[in-house]
Amino acid sequence: MIGTDTLQGMALELQVEMSHYRHQFGVRRNDFLVEAMSYGMSEEEARACAIQRIGPVVPVTSMPTLALGKSRPLSPMLAARYQYAGDWKDIHEHLLLPNEVLRIAATEQFRSWISDMRNYWVESAPYRFGDDRLSLLSVASEKEGHFSMLVWREPGEEPEVWTYASQHEYRFRHLLHWFKWLNGRSEE
Repeated sequence: MIGTDTLQGMALELQVEMSHYRHQFGVRRNDFLVEAMSYGMSEEEARACAIQRIGPVVPVTSMPTLALGKSRPLSPMLAARYQYAGDWKDIHEHLLLPNEVLRIAATEQFRSWISDMRNYWVESAPYRFGDDRLSLLSVASEKEGHFSMLVWREPGEEPEVWTYASQHEYRFRHLLHWFKWLNGRSEE
């Protein structure tokens, strides 16, 4: 278990990483535009996708899990994330508010994706953990099943972040390391 002082320091470091991610949008946008147009997307289409929209902070006290009607209290780092910004869309990454988690988790497409992972992807988060230990953090593509999930291994611990994209899985010990990865400074 991580000590209280250490968690407070990590939450402050997370705020720095979130600020860095927010303020480096222009660099990511330019890189995205070049890449998208190299794959045949028109400049107009690429610019329409290359947006950053950050909603106001809203009170969040718990995070819904994939188990209907069950939630988890916010860990210190999740609390720091929701004290920093509300709904947050950045090019492809959409960091979710709890009501969006509930909406997506209830869709047939998402439930099918979870079921397929439980049945066919050995060692995936849905294979290893029950719905009461899983939640959604962000979505890159609902259609293609590109999600980042929160995984609570133990009560009272910071949840891990497991990202699924293009048949790949990336695991991070906690939210701070996930944001470092988004910023291109991964320690994992």
